[in-house]
Amino acid sequence: MTWKVIATVILFGIAFIALTFFAFAEYGGKLGRLQDAFGSSAPAQAEKLVVAPQEARTSVIVGSATLTHGGFLVVRGGDGTRIGQVIEISRYLAAREHENIAIELGDFYEYDTDDQLVVMVYRDDGDTTFNELDEPVNSTAVFVETGEGVPPAVFEDQVAPADGMGMVTVRYTTTGFQPAQLTVPIGTMVEFVNQSKTAMWVASNVHPEHEILPTFDQFKEVPKGQSYMYTFDTKGSWAYHDHINPSFEGVITVE
Repeated sequence: MTWKVIATVILFGIAFIALTFFAFAEYGGKLGRLQDAFGSSAPAQAEKLVVAPQEARTSVIVGSATLTHGGFLVVRGGDGTRIGQVIEISRYLAAREHENIAIELGDFYEYDTDDQLVVMVYRDDGDTTFNELDEPVNSTAVFVETGEGVPPAVFEDQVAPADGMGMVTVRYTTTGFQPAQLTVPIGTMVEFVNQSKTAMWVASNVHPEHEILPTFDQFKEVPKGQSYMYTFDTKGSWAYHDHINPSFEGVITVE
């Protein structure tokens, strides 16, 4: 075999390898574009919470949380047969798996052996702030005390309207609270949104002790764009003010 024949064979071999490589590269690109367009054949992971049984006196610990959408973990009250009001909310969580999330229940939560707290996922509506547009995912609900899932029947007799759809918004502006007078059913969550140019600190009267309804108190100021939420579970007329600017006042009447 002459050197010309050897060279020709080598060139054909190189060309064959190159064509094969480009063919596989093109196929891979098309396959990737098809997967982008129609989705991967692998099944999507469902939203899920894993909670170890615990006595939640000051906090709730969620071992792992799988979120397919950004959202929040929400702790709600209950008696085992129906779901109660929102007690506390986690920080905003991105759509992925999270581990060891601690949700502090706050200084004014009073532990009761009859409580059967529930923790569940709420899907965010896109603004990364918990509000009435966020969607509760009932299938993720877990009893904190036992770590077991909440039966669907429990949600059929909820304490209305504290189910994520009973939230009312009060805007804090440069001229005060709007509306300043508000009447709501018992169990309603009110969100106070700071739309002013300064910090906001919502608290019940009388300034500065806030003793009328001691739990109705932010206990700290928040800047423009942030909010404070409180669930009114006691009937009455509750006067409040901005602790930083006490001349701005309002009244929430709970019926």
